[in-house]
Amino acid sequence: MKLIVRADDVGYTTAYNMGFEKAVTNGVVTSADLMLDCPGFEDAVERLKKYPFLSVGWHSHFWGKPVLPPEEVPSMVNEFGWFKFRKDQKLKDTCDYDEIVKECRAQLNRCIRLLGKAPDYTHSSRGGVFEEARRQVCGEYGIKYGFCTKMHPDGSFVEKPKEEFAPLNIYMVNQPATVYKTLYHDSMAVRRTYDPVKYYQSNAEDMLSKEICITAWHPGYLDDHILKESSCTEARIVDLMALCSQELKDWIRDNHVELINYRDALYGTHEYQNYLLT
Repeated sequence: MKLIVRADDVGYTTAYNMGFEKAVTNGVVTSADLMLDCPGFEDAVERLKKYPFLSVGWHSHFWGKPVLPPEEVPSMVNEFGWFKFRKDQKLKDTCDYDEIVKECRAQLNRCIRLLGKAPDYTHSSRGGVFEEARRQVCGEYGIKYGFCTKMHPDGSFVEKPKEEFAPLNIYMVNQPATVYKTLYHDSMAVRRTYDPVKYYQSNAEDMLSKEICITAWHPGYLDDHILKESSCTEARIVDLMALCSQELKDWIRDNHVELINYRDALYGTHEYQNYLLT
């Protein structure tokens, strides 16, 4: 089985990026989902330049402030100039299509200017007008989209890949972090049992039967910005420790798992394995 280990929320804050970088250098992260609109974006770009063997994704949530002046995208922002749908994703449906397209282009142009390239891929988020606009812009910039089967927690399929990508047999498996983030404030039991390494161990039979699996985590350090505005807090530290742990590295070795990045999965390259050989 080939495994993509994705780090989400890269670019959230500088502190978060420091933890992410540790998960790259000491751990098994093979790809980074980059927030193009958050406070730590420019810091993240400078870090990513050091690791060309990572694939880079366009994080789909839009958690920060628009790259464009707020007056150019008034349907997308609140009175403070932040994206208004950060806490209520349904508000994305009230955004103007042309404004979304304009902001998406601005974010990607900023990424190209600072990182030297557009992201390699993106994953779909909530549907509706927002995703329609993002799909249009992905086509304009050559960003891969809709290439995997996404799964419910019970294993049922929720999204099929586009026909051109179906032969690649790429699966995005459910992540326990989703449950953790939802119940963190209410359930001490969830906090005590949350264990990314055990996730791999307990799902080994299903995962190892697939050609390519994507698993996504949130490895990074916390700061005042994250503690103030995110429901996912301690889980980030747990993810970081797990992805750097010898126990997970042993599981990968013992099960003959090949670590790859998204470009390896989509184009048949061997960038991440070549990095491991250097």
